[in-house]
Amino acid sequence: MPDAAVNLLARLISRLELGEAASKVLAVLVLSEHPLSQLELVKATGYSLSQVSSALAFLTGLGFVSFVRSGRKKLYYSEKNITDLVGEIARRMLEQDIKPLIRELEKMPEKRERIRLLLDDCNLAAEKLQKSFLPGIVTGKKLKIL
Repeated sequence: MPDAAVNLLARLISRLELGEAASKVLAVLVLSEHPLSQLELVKATGYSLSQVSSALAFLTGLGFVSFVRSGRKKLYYSEKNITDLVGEIARRMLEQDIKPLIRELEKMPEKRERIRLLLDDCNLAAEKLQKSFLPGIVTGKKLKIL
């Protein structure tokens, strides 16, 4: 699989704050057509066996990765596709960035008109995230505007 695709997807996945190695391992698994062994992941990522093993244990614990056995060997695959990952990134962005920003802006009544415009922008961003990536995850409730 092309390094450019792996690196671009790993960069996107890094927004989930899983760590560099885990992001790249997950990117390789998402793009792979079949489950991969640890040694195949070492070749594909350029990381050591220890780093790949740690990343797989971490990702498996989070439910991002599972494995099947082939003899004595474990073959790993992603439980998530690109749409799932983008949806999770969008959900986290809404919860960790947009909603806290709105709460802070609501605390500034002295700049009411400017804040109203900023809140309108935030509401628009939240609506776009909800419509594009988060159907069924976020209620369609409008955010409070001053």
